[in-house]
Amino acid sequence: MAAAAKKAYANLEIDRAYILELKNYFITKLKENFPDIDFNGNIDERSLFTVLNVSFPPNDKSALLLFMLDMDGICCSGGSACGSGASAGSHVINALHKDENRVSIRFSFSKHNTREEVDYVIEKLRKIFVG
Repeated sequence: MAAAAKKAYANLEIDRAYILELKNYFITKLKENFPDIDFNGNIDERSLFTVLNVSFPPNDKSALLLFMLDMDGICCSGGSACGSGASAGSHVINALHKDENRVSIRFSFSKHNTREEVDYVIEKLRKIFVG
């Protein structure tokens, strides 16, 4: 365990910078493509650099959003990490006083993700929301 921690920490700042740049690229692409997009929590330096919780406006496919993304090979989760796997809405998202009709999706990032993967997610989201 100590060897794994030492290896991970050795490149932490380089990995953090890369992941943060990728997350910010995703935020920019979301804003460019979806004018009614919202974010749950902070998206600045106060947020965890490996996670982004996105709030999508309701549409006729909202109930199937996670399923549709999964079918396209995109791994993401509904709500917050505190409530993943629960059938009820996330108490964390509810505490933010967000619109309960919107669909919240949590995307996670690692040093192994690429811009091409982000572009793929944007493409699939556009297909779902724009057509």
